[in-house]
Amino acid sequence: MKVIAVINQKGGVGKTTTAINLSAQFAREGKRTLAIDLDPQANLTVVLSGGQFEFCTTISDVFESAKKHPIREAIIPAQAGGDNLANLSLCPTDIRLSRVIEQSLTKVHRERILLKQLDTLRDDFDVVLLDCPPNLSLTSVNAMMAADLFLIPVDGGSFSLNGLADLLDALEEVKETDDVNFAVFRNEYAKANKLINNFLDEQLNALEGKVMATTIRRTEAIGQASVSSEPLLTYKPGSTALNDYKALAEEVTARLNV
Repeated sequence: MKVIAVINQKGGVGKTTTAINLSAQFAREGKRTLAIDLDPQANLTVVLSGGQFEFCTTISDVFESAKKHPIREAIIPAQAGGDNLANLSLCPTDIRLSRVIEQSLTKVHRERILLKQLDTLRDDFDVVLLDCPPNLSLTSVNAMMAADLFLIPVDGGSFSLNGLADLLDALEEVKETDDVNFAVFRNEYAKANKLINNFLDEQLNALEGKVMATTIRRTEAIGQASVSSEPLLTYKPGSTALNDYKALAEEVTARLNV
């Protein structure tokens, strides 16, 4: 089982849409896939549950007391249009996660709660995707401890790389190595924005071997799919952006040998 954290402390760069559509692509390829929502905004939860908001058990319960609520209890089939999505499971979250995480600051091994829980699922899934919040909270630190690869989306804004150095420093500190397995990719790519594209390409050139060849092109269908509470794969099967997610999944697979 390989664990991928979709992470960037900058908000609005497409972490959630990446986690949603990459997990759907892996599931389509026959990989037993689990998507875990670690962002209390719960956008991934709403989309992959087919628009649900209430659950018996969520990742908040797991962080509150993993002994009472092991992660296995929180996992449900992902849905779209009322039907279960083959090979895709969801561990939902809720708004309580922020408060629960604050209360967890006093716990022993608090940064390893998720890692220990995922160890119990090793035989059940091929790949796990973690949708991280736009900060470096204890939730993100748990994701850092558990992940085999950090996937960092950057959008087409001139400030999209702000904070990247701080994030990489945090990853190195948590993983206790200066050779962290991370990969950056361009999200919401618009070919017409030549000035921004040239600027970002120049900045990313410094990250030799850490930049994905794949770019996810900007298309309204991605946002529309999320509003409709389903992945792009079921919302618009003919979308050209699906080719981008397929290519991204191939690159990720190559880096992890999933």
